[in-house]
Amino acid sequence: MKRYVQMRVRVPVRVQDRVTDAWMARGALGVQEEHRGLTPTDGPVVSGNPAEWAGAALPNPDPEVTLTAWFEEPATPEGESLAIQGLLAGLSPHEAGPVQVEASWLEDQDWNAQWKASWQPVTVGRVRIVPTFIEAPGPWEGLILRLDPGMAFGTGTHVTTATCLEFLQEVLTPPRPIEVLDVGTGSGILALAALGLGARGALGVDLDPDALEEARRNARRNGLEDRLRLSSRPLAGDEGEFPLVLANLLAPVLVHLAAPLARVTAPGGHLVTSGVLEDQQPEVQAALSRQGIHPRAIRSREGWVTAIWVRPDPPP
Repeated sequence: MKRYVQMRVRVPVRVQDRVTDAWMARGALGVQEEHRGLTPTDGPVVSGNPAEWAGAALPNPDPEVTLTAWFEEPATPEGESLAIQGLLAGLSPHEAGPVQVEASWLEDQDWNAQWKASWQPVTVGRVRIVPTFIEAPGPWEGLILRLDPGMAFGTGTHVTTATCLEFLQEVLTPPRPIEVLDVGTGSGILALAALGLGARGALGVDLDPDALEEARRNARRNGLEDRLRLSSRPLAGDEGEFPLVLANLLAPVLVHLAAPLARVTAPGGHLVTSGVLEDQQPEVQAALSRQGIHPRAIRSREGWVTAIWVRPDPPP
């Protein structure tokens, strides 16, 4: 069976490019970076080209980054470990500092099957999200969504998506026949949950055509395609006014879209935002407050902030 060498190090951000360049020069198949600004399981949704939304992706908020690389044989863990340690030893202690290097063999396997095995049903309040490739576990009196994210983000496993689902249920309890807007819809999970909980219709906006196709398939799987509209047009603020707007994006995107998000939130309506790191919340709050949107409740979990905002009714 074919096998690969997996290398993993945590280094200061200032030497990240040198490590990456050295690995690529040695024939790495790829280099993956991990930090708090990235969410590898079910991240905040930014679909399409981030520059079209906000001009920048979320930066690394930490001074260090974890890097992982993979090499084909004849590379060996011992050889690649010596090579990276040699590179780091050539840097000054101020640049690299103490670094732990992990090197191991990685057996070839069915990666798609591994991914599927790691995704289990998720329950958030009255909503249970069940992968299409497993049986639904036992009876359930709430809403069951059969979901396959495909190439789009949104499985319900990440804290940002789960907290959005909590706020969504609070707004739609008891059920309300309202129109909902889901900005950065991804797999369609939030829009479909809203429809399943009683919303009359939903508009999902995403710049990524693959995400829109996946959302369309998920709507069909759950018998909700007749009430879900999808659009690849960037949010402009002229889409109409919605009593509930969902925006599980990144902080720079929310700041960039503050004005159109305010315009599409109906007077007396609610806006739910997520995908914001704790230290970025003040900037998001300032941007929305300037648009006359005020926070009703803020929840912080695992370093991420989800908030529900209200657009006041106009004065009589």
